[in-house]
Amino acid sequence: MALAQFLPPLLLTGVIWGLTPAFAKLAMSLGIAPMGFAFWQALVAGGALWAACAVRGVRVPLDRAHLRHYVPSALAGFALANLVSYTALQHIPAGFYALLVPLAPMLTVLLAPLAGLGRPGRWGLLGAALGLAGVALAMAPGAALPEGEALGWALFATLTPVCFAIANILAVRLRPPGSHPMALGTGTLLWSALFFALFAWARGEWHWPGAAPWRAELILLVQGLLTALAYALYFRMIAGAGGVFTSQVGYVATLAGLAWGAVIFGERPGWLTLPAALLVFAGLYLVTTRGITTGGVTTRGATTRQRP
Repeated sequence: MALAQFLPPLLLTGVIWGLTPAFAKLAMSLGIAPMGFAFWQALVAGGALWAACAVRGVRVPLDRAHLRHYVPSALAGFALANLVSYTALQHIPAGFYALLVPLAPMLTVLLAPLAGLGRPGRWGLLGAALGLAGVALAMAPGAALPEGEALGWALFATLTPVCFAIANILAVRLRPPGSHPMALGTGTLLWSALFFALFAWARGEWHWPGAAPWRAELILLVQGLLTALAYALYFRMIAGAGGVFTSQVGYVATLAGLAWGAVIFGERPGWLTLPAALLVFAGLYLVTTRGITTGGVTTRGATTRQRP
């Protein structure tokens, strides 16, 4: 199949993932608590994917091997990642958060040797260093953060790509052979919803449908359906176009995140945001094209990418 036919789903997936932090920030500003938003997003998305699996005759296994995949992936790559991101998004610009997400493949390269899954080459290490430098620059005065504000929350938000990177490694280590990717995504999302329900109860952030203004409830429903669509498109690209092509969605998601922050919240990043974004993109390019030199995890052919 020609890669050109996968360009529309690549762009759409990136636009959806770039919209997610802005939608979450907007819904929370309208009265939906962070973990309440996360629970319904995961439940709606998981339910939609479950229905899609049923229509396509794809079984979602519940045996021990698959549960060993669902539970850690859901906890690290979705529940804890979104616990951090949705908490931090109440204090940082959505555009700045968009610059953090591409750190996930870079950190995956750095963490993979600890799990015995290969070692990064010098280009992979250089890419990770460039990405980290770009994020550090984005935190500087005159960049993507308000002047002198929210630095602590910005540093806290960097835990999100750490969670994504851990989830990437766990997904490779624990993936049952021959599993259908949509089934894995469905199981991960539904287990994520369970974790979010526990978090919402523990933090007093449970949300009952109808308790917030109708605009917030509509955002919540749309976000859940968009998350399911993004997962379905991502799995289709992985199967048809491969990991090298699919990994380029990170560029689109970052640009879309900056754009959505400007459109929805009127965010106007400082002039240093441009060189910061270029450093992040350069790092992402090196990591996704050079990856890890040996071993089981390679960011060029990643089989999972959890999104907030």
